[in-house]
Amino acid sequence: MKRGNILNLFFLVLGFIGIADTIIVRAFVQGMDLGVLLPSVIGVVFIILYLRPLWDKYYMKLNNVIKRIIYWGFLVFLTIFIIVEGCIILGGIYKPRPEKQPEYVVVLGAGVLENGMPTLSLAKRLDRCIDYAAEYPDTMIVVSGGQGKTEPMPEAEAMARYLVDRGVEPGRIILEDRATSTMENFKYTREIIGDVDEISFITNDFHVFRSGILAKRNGFKAYGYGTPTPGIVLVNSYLREFFALIKSLLLDY
Repeated sequence: MKRGNILNLFFLVLGFIGIADTIIVRAFVQGMDLGVLLPSVIGVVFIILYLRPLWDKYYMKLNNVIKRIIYWGFLVFLTIFIIVEGCIILGGIYKPRPEKQPEYVVVLGAGVLENGMPTLSLAKRLDRCIDYAAEYPDTMIVVSGGQGKTEPMPEAEAMARYLVDRGVEPGRIILEDRATSTMENFKYTREIIGDVDEISFITNDFHVFRSGILAKRNGFKAYGYGTPTPGIVLVNSYLREFFALIKSLLLDY
């Protein structure tokens, strides 16, 4: 088989994998957000590349300036994507630790199911919080998350219930039940706990890097504790986080 045919077949396989990923993940999560949709979008791009013989003759007729813009635009985007994803990945691996544990740890919300139970990603964060609470018994816990359109209650309420049901003392838990974004998680937490310099926060690995940036913008010196992202949404989460990080860098102030 010729090298070109092998590459085309590779594009076709990647295309169907991307579309299949969206279909499978959609069966396990609520709603159709950007993270769920992105693999299928990328899959469609690969299928378009597979069908290049059908449109290549039209592309070749384009003005050379336009073709250069498309070519270099793609290379610039790819370079930025690789750099940003590298920061996201490394941010979840290399995390500084405080000499003295902060007085507060903030658990960032990540969705509640229709039955009131946390999503897989949120459950991972809460389980990490339970271990953290046992290790540092004097630390206060802020559970942060408002109520989404498909959620039966604020995320903070569901998170508090989950922790209390698993042995965490209710008196240690502070509810922040307004936030609908990571920026608001820290903004509203700041309003509740006041003039505190240092905090810890718990989230999934893919989310640590951006959360640290937004915590700093809200005046915190923050130490992130990442927990593994469920495999079913691993690819989706890292793809979505690229766009979320770009948006946060530009707009979240």
